[in-house]
Amino acid sequence: MNPELSRRSVIKVGVAATAGLILGCRIRESAAATPQGSADPFAPNAWLRIAPSGEVFITVAKPDIGTGVRTSLAMIVAEELGVAWESVKVEQAVADAKYGSMMIGGSTSVRSSWRPLREAGAAARAMLIEAAAKKWGVEPGSCRVENGVVLNHGPEKATFGELATEAARLPVPTGVALKDPKDFTIIGKRLPRVDNRDVVTGTAKFGMDVRIPGMLMAVVARPEAFGGSIASFDEAAARKVPGVRDVIKVSTGIAVLADHTWAALAGREALAVKQDPGPNASVDSESIHKQLGEAFQPFGDAPEGKVVEAEYAVPYLSHAPMEPMNCTVSIADGKCTIYAPSQAPDAIQRSAAQRLSLDRSAVTVHTTLVGGGFGRRFQMDFANEAVEIAQAAGKPVQVVWSRDDDMKHDFYRPASRNRFRAVLGSDGKPVLWQHQFMQAQAGRGTPNWGREEIPYQIPTAQRMTGGARTPIPTGAWRSVSHSNTGFAIESFVDELAYAAGADPLEYRKSLIADARLMATLERVAKLADWKGPKPAKGKGRGVGCFAGYGSYFSMIVDVTHDPDLGIVVNHVYAVVDCGIAINSSGVEAQVIGGVNDGIATALKSAITIKGGAVEQSSYFDFEWLRMNEAPKFTIEILPSQEAPGGMGEVAYPPAPAAVANAIYAATGHRLRTLPMNELPE
Repeated sequence: MNPELSRRSVIKVGVAATAGLILGCRIRESAAATPQGSADPFAPNAWLRIAPSGEVFITVAKPDIGTGVRTSLAMIVAEELGVAWESVKVEQAVADAKYGSMMIGGSTSVRSSWRPLREAGAAARAMLIEAAAKKWGVEPGSCRVENGVVLNHGPEKATFGELATEAARLPVPTGVALKDPKDFTIIGKRLPRVDNRDVVTGTAKFGMDVRIPGMLMAVVARPEAFGGSIASFDEAAARKVPGVRDVIKVSTGIAVLADHTWAALAGREALAVKQDPGPNASVDSESIHKQLGEAFQPFGDAPEGKVVEAEYAVPYLSHAPMEPMNCTVSIADGKCTIYAPSQAPDAIQRSAAQRLSLDRSAVTVHTTLVGGGFGRRFQMDFANEAVEIAQAAGKPVQVVWSRDDDMKHDFYRPASRNRFRAVLGSDGKPVLWQHQFMQAQAGRGTPNWGREEIPYQIPTAQRMTGGARTPIPTGAWRSVSHSNTGFAIESFVDELAYAAGADPLEYRKSLIADARLMATLERVAKLADWKGPKPAKGKGRGVGCFAGYGSYFSMIVDVTHDPDLGIVVNHVYAVVDCGIAINSSGVEAQVIGGVNDGIATALKSAITIKGGAVEQSSYFDFEWLRMNEAPKFTIEILPSQEAPGGMGEVAYPPAPAAVANAIYAATGHRLRTLPMNELPE
């Protein structure tokens, strides 16, 4: 059910000569109206405030982890309101129960906010028009809005600021007509993000930029192996380091508090920690891979036809955001203030309140700008640790993780193995598709076959999920399970095309039933002038498709196998149908980011386990794509009148497969294990 905006959903917060018009937007999550004042009845997304000066303030409740939602959500309101974009100011909400869920992830922010924010903007516009009409003694239908000004057919005109106070005294209308998309003047444009100038000039405040009076810097020495412990440490040596103020044993390890980060790190080094690996010392990548293989089940009988089987493996991945985990906490006078670059500030608030035995209203969580999330900042471990340390220290504390800390104590994208069997009919199309998907994480119970959700029309398509229980912590990673299965599915479809003697792109077209996905594939074929995989002198082309999160995406990549450089991705052609694109610049940025992540994990990146611990520690051994390795992009956004889809997750899943498919076209080697950093001799 699409979120709706009822009369109760748009709330007049208040009116005063200095406050102007204030509207709150609440997203209704059920058809039944819930009386105001009940516990968490709605999930508000943004507050609209128009000052007498004419400035429009939009307070965004969702964190921005680099996807640009602070800009996109404001654009939606500004469009329906009819205000000049230059007069819009964006503010970030503090965590509050009245907002409901403030979590961001799964490409849901714009999708869930689209209709409610439009209706909030339209309601405010109608109130401003009515205020002007009453002032002039005319019918509202004779008035219109342009760039924050209400105009009449005659000479009358008034700015939003001049009308705001009177408009706030009016009843909130319902059922206000929304703009026809053909009349959009803001939505669909290429607009810079509202934070760009601050980021470029260094004035933007990320979590690590927070400074409060009396604050100490803290780092933590943690057990290296999962399930391990610290056997011993030299507290006295750490306290001798100039600038070190305290050494505290906490649930996650040994915290060293100092006047500045350098002293804290030096104090941690002086601890001379000795590790006890604990019960998982024998766990390594090889043993986990073996466990996953043992989880596979027999496929059973199959119909007559050509049988094609293949198996694919992907490793653990770290989120590795450019800004490592950090959190600042101050506890005093029965209140707690937290500054956190988080994807779930309200969850941090609830957790801190519970730990400190405080009412939730006594905990204030400020969401800073976030230097990358990708699912890592769903977790609350870094914030919980900071609250524990601040409580024990009795002083404000900023806990900072080093890159090494961040890499070795993540909640990783699960390692997995994917096994496929397909049976091709006389026309070369699959009549049976079976996929076993096994992940290394907490046990998933008895494996069962279910319907496979793939964008291809196959008479019988089944998937069985299962896994291996391991001590390695896992969590959501960009595109969640699709980050595992996208590579496997699109690679296997390619294998079926070759087994059928068909062109890989034309083969996909023969299996796609969804018109929107088909349109992206047909358009990217024209954009790239597709004439087949084009294997010639170590060069090849590969295709990948994905449908999910309300969007549709197809891509073609050109690769070269260079004897000295290895595999080089030269050019990426990408076409996306994401419904109405709020900010086309933001959509393109998500395509580039998602695909580049896909190329990096296809060719370079892996987390490996040895002795129950992560072996990698930084970008030198957990390699990511360098700027000079990034391909050229040709991107097209298909025009659409459909509601906006998500973009943060969409471009990643097919990218590793498209690279693998291009490598096969260029070299004849079908690589089924990531990363593909070595070709067979």
